[in-house]
Amino acid sequence: MNIENLLKTTISSSQYRAINILREQFDRLGIRAFLVGGTVRDILLGQPITDIDIVLESNPRDIASKFDDKYQVKVNSISQFGTCKIILSGQIIDLAMARKEKYPSSGDLPVVEEASFEDDLARRDFSINALAAGINSPDWCELIDFHNGLCDLTAKEIRVLHSKSFEDDPTRIFRGLRYSGRLGFGLEKGTKEILLEGLKFLPLLSGVRITNEIQKIFSEENSDVILRLLDVYEVMKYVHQSFPNGLDLSKRRDLLQPLGIDPHNKDLYAFISLINSTDRQNAIERLNLGNEFMKFGSDIGKIELLEEKISRSELHSQLKQISETAIMVAGTYVSRKTKSNLDLFLQELNKINLLIDGQDLIEMGVPQGPRIGDVLSKTLAYMAESGPLSKSEQLIIAKRFI
Repeated sequence: MNIENLLKTTISSSQYRAINILREQFDRLGIRAFLVGGTVRDILLGQPITDIDIVLESNPRDIASKFDDKYQVKVNSISQFGTCKIILSGQIIDLAMARKEKYPSSGDLPVVEEASFEDDLARRDFSINALAAGINSPDWCELIDFHNGLCDLTAKEIRVLHSKSFEDDPTRIFRGLRYSGRLGFGLEKGTKEILLEGLKFLPLLSGVRITNEIQKIFSEENSDVILRLLDVYEVMKYVHQSFPNGLDLSKRRDLLQPLGIDPHNKDLYAFISLINSTDRQNAIERLNLGNEFMKFGSDIGKIELLEEKISRSELHSQLKQISETAIMVAGTYVSRKTKSNLDLFLQELNKINLLIDGQDLIEMGVPQGPRIGDVLSKTLAYMAESGPLSKSEQLIIAKRFI
């Protein structure tokens, strides 16, 4: 089966030109090259192609330097797994060395070694991603399907290539459900059974890898559907017992949507806010999210403990070190009275600041020491109750507390 006509209808003219330049150069250099994986899958599905993935039976690190100078190929990045990104004809193209992978133990990153193109297809996660098409002139756009991926595309099924697939790499559980939700495919019966058996390997994944998979799900157009699939298979509970379910997460994400919160981290904020307060910091550590999210988790925990009946000065004192993001996120789920207090802080109390400092008090005769901090705190509390003051007015009020 030749897919050239499908290729022309699913990629842009500049992408097509870039692939043809690569064909010309690989032919000249005598290097076998193939379009692979999601690129071929999406061509067959008639979906627009965003990523061009190519496998070579050669290490791609030095390939660009061997191209004709007129093409001005730029190497954008090189990875530890024998892959690199190049820019050609304005297009970013992923070049990868054909490789085998060996997993030292479940959850580990693979150890890779150079291998044949056939070996490379056999290491892949699902049959629909083990499709390829020739780039070299004799086999230009000829479909290569060693693992019956075309049949699975037709049947709209996700199927693993071997029974230890999820044990080798438990992130494939997230990936399989992501493809299922994105494409509207079901899991093939045997794959579903293997996935259920493979759930026990999820705790072996590092926090970084889990977070990466969760973020990829958040970025999907059908992310809510995929989150429901995670619920069906209880995926998140195997990672950490306190992780939220997909339905609640979808609702919380919708509530945060109009608030103008950092779009890159918004979904993780929603995720963290749904974890019960006693497990929250531990869960953040499990995902290896770092200090920013640890503070966020701590901040919303403090907000959740706020008393509903609270003075303006006490409210200001308790919230002045809390991030505005945490206040906005917590405002979507706390009680109505606490939400009113949070709004009061954001709209009014947050604007109250001291314009005087310790040096001003020393000049007024206050000796250096804890007394200075006490006077400043009382002056700030006074303003929280009565409203902001100019510097001269603050000095007058401070004198009352000396």
